[in-house]
Amino acid sequence: MPKKTKVKDKYNIDEEIIIGYNTKKDKPKNSKKNNNAKSSKNNKNKKNNKKNQQSIEKQKTNKKQKKNGGFIQALKIILKIIIVIFISVCVILFLFVSPVFSIQEVIVNGAEKLSESVYISLSNIQIGQNIFELDKTAIKDAILEEPYVENIEIKRIYPNKVEINVTERKASYMIESFGQYIYLDRNGYILERNSELLNLPIIKGYETDMENIEIGGRINENDLPKFNDLIKITDSLRDNNITAKLTSIDISDDEEYTLEFSEEGKKVILGNTKELSAKMAWINLFIAEEKDKKGTIYLNSNNVYFSQEK
Repeated sequence: MPKKTKVKDKYNIDEEIIIGYNTKKDKPKNSKKNNNAKSSKNNKNKKNNKKNQQSIEKQKTNKKQKKNGGFIQALKIILKIIIVIFISVCVILFLFVSPVFSIQEVIVNGAEKLSESVYISLSNIQIGQNIFELDKTAIKDAILEEPYVENIEIKRIYPNKVEINVTERKASYMIESFGQYIYLDRNGYILERNSELLNLPIIKGYETDMENIEIGGRINENDLPKFNDLIKITDSLRDNNITAKLTSIDISDDEEYTLEFSEEGKKVILGNTKELSAKMAWINLFIAEEKDKKGTIYLNSNNVYFSQEK
């Protein structure tokens, strides 16, 4: 019987198949994905870096543009200012140098007591003078130095005329003082001293020192309220059509104003300025009824009467 020969098989683990075990090295399943992710991330970072770089460049460009734009804007503003100044200078030179604005005429309105030539002289306005060189305040102050002037208005009439509008004071009363007469307006301003007796009432019983008062000045504070009463009395005489000539008013006592009508031979003890309309009616009545009699009309109490002079 043939002898069995045992063949020893060499064992090679690499060639053996072991159930449940794979001898080949498996590559990681997510390797490719990870590589792709890394690549994508790198690309994204590159893009972000590029965008950041572009953004920085853009910011630098914008800053440079803003800087240049601000400089240009500033230049434009400066140029505009220079143009405005230049135009202004040209206009001013034209206004003050051009003969178009040289004064050719001075018009005076409201001159009665003083002549137009006096007002022009007081104003010191010169023909040929530039109309814009006029100092209106100085002209007003100069003309207002004249006692008869109450108010003054100066107007430029372009291109070459000046208008002076005057409101004059008018003499309303007189005061006898050292052989002369002092003329006063209704508000107590001293207008002038003169030897001429005007057809105006003479004020008596005043407190103002007329010897030392200046022309253009005003009566003192004690007499001012009485002058306000004088205005009421004289206006009431006019409004009630009392045509008799009032020759004098005594203002020494504001509760006993005394009126004198010399041509009528009548004196009126008026009292104060209350109920003036009724008192004026009594004056009219007594002057008419006692026409040829001299005497005194008493209106300073409730007992109104006429006392004939004996």
